[in-house]
Amino acid sequence: MGRSLPSWEVPFAAESLPREHLTLLMAVGSGMTDRVRFLEYFEEHADEHREGTYLLGLAHLQCGMPFGALLILSRLVEERPEHVPVRADLATALVHAGRPGTARTVLARAAGILAERGDGLSTRWLRRIERRVAWVDRALELHALERKFLVLRAAAWAEATATAPPEAAVPSETLLLHARTLCALGELDDAIPPFWEAAKIMTRVMAAAPGRISALEMFVRIARSSLPAPLRRDALAALRAEDPGSPALREARAATLEERVLRRREAESEWYVISDDIAHGDEETLHRALDRIQRRAMCGDYRSPFLASWISYNAHTEELDAVRELSDEVAREPDMDPLDLCSVAESLARSGLRDEALGHARRCAGQTDDPEAAARAAALMEALDGTAR
Repeated sequence: MGRSLPSWEVPFAAESLPREHLTLLMAVGSGMTDRVRFLEYFEEHADEHREGTYLLGLAHLQCGMPFGALLILSRLVEERPEHVPVRADLATALVHAGRPGTARTVLARAAGILAERGDGLSTRWLRRIERRVAWVDRALELHALERKFLVLRAAAWAEATATAPPEAAVPSETLLLHARTLCALGELDDAIPPFWEAAKIMTRVMAAAPGRISALEMFVRIARSSLPAPLRRDALAALRAEDPGSPALREARAATLEERVLRRREAESEWYVISDDIAHGDEETLHRALDRIQRRAMCGDYRSPFLASWISYNAHTEELDAVRELSDEVAREPDMDPLDLCSVAESLARSGLRDEALGHARRCAGQTDDPEAAARAAALMEALDGTAR
């Protein structure tokens, strides 16, 4: 969905908002400092008037934070189920969050409300809603076609590789195309397995042609999308040594402080949305949610809650080698929330990994001023080795 997002008006119905509030909303800047400042303003004043929370949701959407907007606007829809503009803007947030199917359901309900009213304004709004429904239907159709194409193409490349004579080396271009197809499939599905398959292929290419720039850039793309932090660092270092001016290096630059603030907030919002998927979704929804958790635990903008959740999941499956590797990831991750560190330590303790659990509990105790996190860390350290510090 991210390749062809719609340019729908935000807000859906500017006429439904007081002019002074609309002017303020439209003043949200494109710079990261402006975005942080304006979001803080809308948060501070969200309770001052009836549309304050609505404006806060719209501000998140304007700032490229659809999951934050989704959480706020979803609550508003529950409070004001007949408010069509809120529903329409929630659908926009859902599309930008990669959830077009849910967006279509929201738009269909908005269309039903408008059809029941039948006045002149409702008729105009209904035409706009129907155009959005048509866009979503077409996007869903194209997504299905693209996925089918990529699956078939990946299978064709795999067959070409498998049927090559043993004495003949598979051309590196064929392998590159196979890896590129798998990357596209991984991005489309937001899933890790295609990226890992692509990484295995690129390992072969780089072994056959060390220093090849196109191969190194492809491996950086894979590493940034799905691989643990040490492999990402190694991939970037190898590319930097061969081509310091590579566009892939510019794309991988360190985030600014403002970018980290916004990415953390949006990642936390996404975590809440995915948690709801796990709690209330069917089996297919749960499977997709686990794929997203795994990928964001490996390479998300803010990994803390996803690492904690993925460790908890693997601890229940008793995959101790995987749990130890994830524990190492947590130890290397500088931006862990204290409560997430507690969750990690508790999961490791349940798995019998006492030393690892103790290390994370001590880290939490040493860096938190959160009473809940401090108490949980102290209780765990007491249980593990008889100390509370």
